[in-house]
Amino acid sequence: MIGFTFRNIHSSTFGIGVRSVDRSLIPELRKNEFVIPGRHGTIDFGLNTYEKRQITIELGLLKNTDWQALRAKAREIAKWLSGKGMLIFDDELDKAYDAAVYGYIGIEQIQSLPAGVLTVTFECQPFAESLEYRQVNIPSITTKPYDVKANVAGTSETCCIITIKNIGETNIEGITITRKVAI
Repeated sequence: MIGFTFRNIHSSTFGIGVRSVDRSLIPELRKNEFVIPGRHGTIDFGLNTYEKRQITIELGLLKNTDWQALRAKAREIAKWLSGKGMLIFDDELDKAYDAAVYGYIGIEQIQSLPAGVLTVTFECQPFAESLEYRQVNIPSITTKPYDVKANVAGTSETCCIITIKNIGETNIEGITITRKVAI
């Protein structure tokens, strides 16, 4: 069964079933339109920016011994889903969404059994991040020049942050960072 990790805890920890309801391929494109009085239609400035992504899943709380166990499990899950963290699905282990749950989470009882279904909507930044790219770490650079290859196979232009930390006692001078685009 497919699951997911949120805030470094996997869904299997709670013994729950997971079903994707909506994991859209691309988020909604943000409109950048202006209405000019006395002019027909609008002016679209484009800019190709995106809205936040909504990812909706259902969680099945099925194997409970009694009603108290169901409510206890539901409260554990509510605690887990409170807050912000990285959301990683088992079928895309190399990608993570910066996500949080802001909306209401109700529990739908399944017939007369101590079981229920939760519908959860994560509000995420528009694009998944590459976990490999996010965690490039070069422990020691002692030669000149030194190439670090980072293959970004994303679907959107993005900026990056490069952090260089001097852990030695000698000053670092003359650093040049060159970006080479693969053709």
